[in-house]
Amino acid sequence: MTTEQEKKNTRHPVLYIFSVLLLIVIAVTFVGAPVVGDAVRGTTGSISFGKYGNEDIEFSQNGYFAQQREILGQQIKPEGDSQNWKWDMYRVWRGAFERTVVHVGILSEVKSNKTHISQEQLNQLIIKHGPYQNNGEFDVEAYQNTPSYKREEFRRDFKENLLKEYYISDYLLGQKSADAEKEYTYGLMKNQRSFHLMFFPMDRISDADLTAYAQQNPKNFKRVGLSKITLSSESDAKKVLKMVQADPESFAETAKAQSTDVFAENGGAMSVSYSYELKSEFSDADLDKILTLAQGAVSDIIKSGNDYVIYRCTAAAADPDLTSADTLRAVKNYVNRYERGFVEDKAVNAAETFIKNAQTDGIYGAASKAGISVYTTEPFGINYGAVNYFSQVRVEQGDLDLSSAMYSKDFFIQAFTIKGEEYSKPVILNSGVVVLQLAEESERDDFECSVNEIKKPASRQAFFSAFINITVSCRYLSSS
Repeated sequence: MTTEQEKKNTRHPVLYIFSVLLLIVIAVTFVGAPVVGDAVRGTTGSISFGKYGNEDIEFSQNGYFAQQREILGQQIKPEGDSQNWKWDMYRVWRGAFERTVVHVGILSEVKSNKTHISQEQLNQLIIKHGPYQNNGEFDVEAYQNTPSYKREEFRRDFKENLLKEYYISDYLLGQKSADAEKEYTYGLMKNQRSFHLMFFPMDRISDADLTAYAQQNPKNFKRVGLSKITLSSESDAKKVLKMVQADPESFAETAKAQSTDVFAENGGAMSVSYSYELKSEFSDADLDKILTLAQGAVSDIIKSGNDYVIYRCTAAAADPDLTSADTLRAVKNYVNRYERGFVEDKAVNAAETFIKNAQTDGIYGAASKAGISVYTTEPFGINYGAVNYFSQVRVEQGDLDLSSAMYSKDFFIQAFTIKGEEYSKPVILNSGVVVLQLAEESERDDFECSVNEIKKPASRQAFFSAFINITVSCRYLSSS
């Protein structure tokens, strides 16, 4: 029976083909940008990526979208020979798209509110800060030598940026907060707690649990040896199939001569694989057929994407040897990658066992029995969302990474509701499960100084963003 996880991992063919086509278009556009740019320079052609209200999110030569793609392209620099170039290219285009949405959205709001910038104000801005500067002075000759369409582009960009600054100032920095709300939020930031913290790694699963999982799911861990021949047309595949069925020992030489995949050089040999490693190559029905092949037998033609593949069994499928360290390592790799729920459950169970033992053995006795360390955190307040101005969640000793705790609603709820010597409920983070016990409550001595410092004009915008983040965080947590 197909598990839910396997269903999630199955690629929808239409979505997959669309994704590949989109990446090809992006690759041609990005890699060929100089050529394409020269070809369409001066034209008015554009591509629409959607709308914000009635405004188009469009990509056009020298437009905002194109500018942001260029900026991000220089920062990320996708390389064609990199294994991650497709992902890097997606980040460039996705980032440019998101920036353009925000840009168009703000200008749309400004337009609807009829915010106005005078021509004189815009002229003064361009004179002082425009691209026509020479040693800090406005260069009339540079201005006159700039093509008129370029001068219009610069003027448009400066006007749009000034409108965006007004919007951010009026609608974000201009917002008011009640004094009582400020005092409440400041109090949450000023009051801190430190904790004894126990960490249960996700990847620390016992051999007994791994063995039990493999016994319940033996098909995933069968081992089979295969060789393959990949061909691009069905007619060629049928001809090759007749040849290797008539003479199976010719399979390796035929693979070297005619196969189009990366295994051809080695006669098609794929070595011995666990069956779960082959799931991306086969449907469940085809995988079942492959696992029943006798040693030396040749499969029928199997369609794989746009290719036609013939397999030869070099080692018949065998049940997993659960006494082997290599097999248990493979099971562990599998559950960590595909069975997150199973791994989380085991870590939570270990944490719950620790809490139970700590009632009788004490915190250090229970930790010793569990084979874990007891950490102590630095003092921190409620800082959901990891605002830089305020205390972060860190341990005093060691290099335990708790950055994901800063984005965990459950972590802060547990941390600031437990009392006395209570233990928190287990909290699931990215790499493990934590249990907390209150160590000490305190107040920041430098808090008033810090608040005064970040209220200075140079830091006002950063403080406002931090204040809003903290306020929203507190509302979000208290809603629980």
